[in-house]
Amino acid sequence: MATIQRPRPGNLPERRTQVDGQRQDRRQRQLGDRDLPSWPITAAFALIPLWFLLGLHGFMWLVLAVPITISLLLKPRLVIPKGSAWWMLFLAAVLFSALSLDSPGRAAGWALRLGYATAAFSYALYALNGGRTLTVWHIVRALTWLWMGTVAGGFLAFVIGTVSYRAPLYYLFPGVLLENDLIRTLVTPSFADVQDIIGFSVPRPKAPYDYTNTWGSMLALLTPFAFISLSDRRAGFSSRLIGGVLVASIVPGVLSLNRGLWLSLGIGVVYVALRLGVLGDGKLIVRGTVVACFLVAILGLSPLGDVALTRIDTGHSNGDRTELIVSALDGTAERPLFGWGAPRPNRRGLPSVGTHGQLWYLLFSHGVIGAMGYIGFFASATIRSWRQTSSSGIWLHSVLIILAVQSLFYLTIPTQLFLAMVTAMLAIRAQREL
Repeated sequence: MATIQRPRPGNLPERRTQVDGQRQDRRQRQLGDRDLPSWPITAAFALIPLWFLLGLHGFMWLVLAVPITISLLLKPRLVIPKGSAWWMLFLAAVLFSALSLDSPGRAAGWALRLGYATAAFSYALYALNGGRTLTVWHIVRALTWLWMGTVAGGFLAFVIGTVSYRAPLYYLFPGVLLENDLIRTLVTPSFADVQDIIGFSVPRPKAPYDYTNTWGSMLALLTPFAFISLSDRRAGFSSRLIGGVLVASIVPGVLSLNRGLWLSLGIGVVYVALRLGVLGDGKLIVRGTVVACFLVAILGLSPLGDVALTRIDTGHSNGDRTELIVSALDGTAERPLFGWGAPRPNRRGLPSVGTHGQLWYLLFSHGVIGAMGYIGFFASATIRSWRQTSSSGIWLHSVLIILAVQSLFYLTIPTQLFLAMVTAMLAIRAQREL
């Protein structure tokens, strides 16, 4: 990682003693540690349920990026992670992909995604340079609160799943912007999608996010933070509280009928178990075994197991997903370098091409160059942070593994993107601090 040290204002004496120099360096290090407040990260993640209700969820990332960026610019010493050039390549591809835009609605969606991609890098720098005022545990706490809010949103789906409304922000947008599916969805919150997938209608959770797939994706990505808070007192949570919510999360997790959630989280848990086995952490292995047996018992002794098996056997959506992937690859072949700029409508009433899977979105919307930049950044962060020696660090690293699995069938815009960028930097910090 490279460190940028900015000159401080004022006239420095031509000569100074070694002691004065050491004091100045200490003051700069202390300023570098203290000048990043923790509240923007807390507001960005822990308050997502509030932003969702207000219809601001998709836009608060950009609003909070302002104080985050200002704080970074005022920081005397700034650490830039290795691999950042990959993200710059990705941003360049996003910019050039605008040449393929053909409507105001798509241009609005493209501009919003560009804002997300740019702001996400600021969030990553902020998490990496947090120092003593924005510790690893500050961020873990914020994300654990979001995990609990996600579980609560899952239960709200069963109570008010049919509720949908236009947030106040909806009435401030001109009609041309509301033609974009992403923007329209962000300002019309709803708590669930009631769908008949397994022979009867089930409310699939969405809150506090905008899509059912986002809810499943986020539950998988956030659950590692619950296990960190369960096993490490430095997170500041009662183990009984976290354990109780973990058990409760099984219900909406299964009834969401989200196979991507089950697969990605399952692979993440297996990864952690293997890493802990290598470390020889017997206590955690025993606890993990107990939790796994408890989960199997709940699924086997309740109707939840039958629901899960029925969903696994119900594969009518596989053909549609395959067609979407093929369409995305065909579009990539037509415009391989920078793509189409944004997803495009599909035939037969299927979702738009480039909306089901981050990998396919990248290839279709921003071309091979955009996909290389995006994947290169996260691959670099994953490789540089894999030498974890603590259980908390391994759980953090597992989030990047889960993210890689999900890239085949989930988008990461916007919430997962910011979570992934912050967690990648958090894993790098944990490798040297925990």
